[in-house]
Amino acid sequence: TTAASSTTPNSSPSTSSLPALTVNGSSPTTGPGDSGGIRAELRKNMLKKLRPYPLRHEWVFWHDRNSSTNEEEWEDQLKEIAGISTVQTFWQVYNNTPFTTLPLRDSLHLFKKNVKPIWEDSRNKNGGAWIFRVPKANSQEFWKEILMMAIGEVLQEVVHKGDDICGVSISVRFNSHLIMIWNRDSNNQESVDAIRDRALESIPEELRPVPQNYYYKKHSSHKFFK
Repeated sequence: TTAASSTTPNSSPSTSSLPALTVNGSSPTTGPGDSGGIRAELRKNMLKKLRPYPLRHEWVFWHDRNSSTNEEEWEDQLKEIAGISTVQTFWQVYNNTPFTTLPLRDSLHLFKKNVKPIWEDSRNKNGGAWIFRVPKANSQEFWKEILMMAIGEVLQEVVHKGDDICGVSISVRFNSHLIMIWNRDSNNQESVDAIRDRALESIPEELRPVPQNYYYKKHSSHKFFK
């Protein structure tokens, strides 16, 4: 189970609610003269010519529908979207993932390779997450800032010895999004505090949440942790 699944959803999204993803930035053309198709092709060719800029860590985008509180059934709803190893691939996936159309209670995750976005994963089970409740008017920009902090190692550079940044998540609520930063060691208080401080100082002032809208929670304290 994830942090997003601690509340049972009112209804289960249909299979059609899964994000549709195209990572080449193009869309189907209607013919040789279609200007949209020409622009997409030019963009694709430009991306091919750019020298890939590798990230320090490899990452994976995930999507979960959060349609069940049963762990075995829930893991069936967790789908890997794409692997990320360069700046270019990150933006290709980010720009083609329908963030604004995710159904209520659905979540997106960006996690380091070989770490699943579930509390019981061996890299997560002793950890926790900073959870920010962000109004939907600000959440897209807030989420983008957190993603860039993750892949740019801005968060990783402040964690203390024995701790690690595992990944980041966003989960849809009725009038807000829950945006989470997961770390490996919830008992390393200096590290936990440093992650919060770095995130807040790096977020543009106009997006910064008030103190009552963020908190830290250990994964083991969730009702459905096993």
